[in-house]
Amino acid sequence: MTTTDPINLPFLWYFDTVEYPLDKSIRWKWRAMSQAGELVMESKETFETRTECIEDAKARGYPGL
Repeated sequence: MTTTDPINLPFLWYFDTVEYPLDKSIRWKWRAMSQAGELVMESKETFETRTECIEDAKARGYPGL
């Protein structure tokens, strides 16, 4: 039996804080992992707010809540 719901790959999305080296501010970065724990994709840049970070991830497939 199959389901009609699409499978949203990758399955695990992480939103992490990172220290920006130029001014020591805290910025956001996202990454997506497979269920096997392999890095599938990650943000190419850092974001000033978590909201900006999530919007960028949504543009690349993050299903959101």
